[in-house]
Amino acid sequence: MNELIINVFLTIQGIAAASGLIYKDNAIHVISDNSKLLYTYSIPQDKLTTTTLLSGNVLENIPKKEKSDFEAITAIDGQLYVFGSGSAKNRNTLVKYNAKQGTKDSVDLGQVYEKLKADHSVAEQDFNIEGAVYYRDELWLFNRGNGPAKQNGVFILDKQTLAGKAFFHVSLPELEGVSTGFTDATLVDGKIYFIAAAEDSNSSYHDGEVKGTLIGRLDPKSRIVEYTKTLALGHKFEGIAPYRKTKKAIQFLLCEDPDNENNTSTIYKVEVKR
Repeated sequence: MNELIINVFLTIQGIAAASGLIYKDNAIHVISDNSKLLYTYSIPQDKLTTTTLLSGNVLENIPKKEKSDFEAITAIDGQLYVFGSGSAKNRNTLVKYNAKQGTKDSVDLGQVYEKLKADHSVAEQDFNIEGAVYYRDELWLFNRGNGPAKQNGVFILDKQTLAGKAFFHVSLPELEGVSTGFTDATLVDGKIYFIAAAEDSNSSYHDGEVKGTLIGRLDPKSRIVEYTKTLALGHKFEGIAPYRKTKKAIQFLLCEDPDNENNTSTIYKVEVKR
């Protein structure tokens, strides 16, 4: 692959700690790990609106110990599925939101997550869901390997029952001498494109020094990583979504969690050859 060129696509005022995004119909849907809101930015109108996913007295800039930690978002049958990371007991909620009908439903995944950990020998301190992909009537949940055991892998769930079906480990390279861990994934034309960040910490809960982010492609049929490449040093990208595509290349939108108090999110664009 040639060197990747990342450009600033746009800047959105009013969103902090962006952790995942979906692009559809000239709008970008963004979740934040310290918020109970879904943010929708209309590109033609240059307008940001919000939808409350979970009720509460505090909806944004929630303290670390109390936040729902929404880290993964995917679209299934016209609904947005937003997942808590499961990295703490108060981070086990799945919210299903149907924008056309204006309905939402929350599901406690506590027992689901506990069974996944028990069935596949993943310790509590190593469990951290950061990405979600809908593939062939299954939910693929990407576990970030930033705990002590560095367990990057994918949990496969039945979409209807949410029952666990399988788990497979994924080996990822280091970046700047630090292990990388999944931060998001998306499906494009039968291939899964993922991003993984290197953060100098052995905790799925506490942040560390950011070394950078890589991008890679996983074949879901063989479950083999076909390639990885450095995306950017010094940046922790946490969301990836397809934007435009041709026969030769795919343009992705990226969102970043800079781990600061700024109430601004920069959306980036990168083009990757097929």
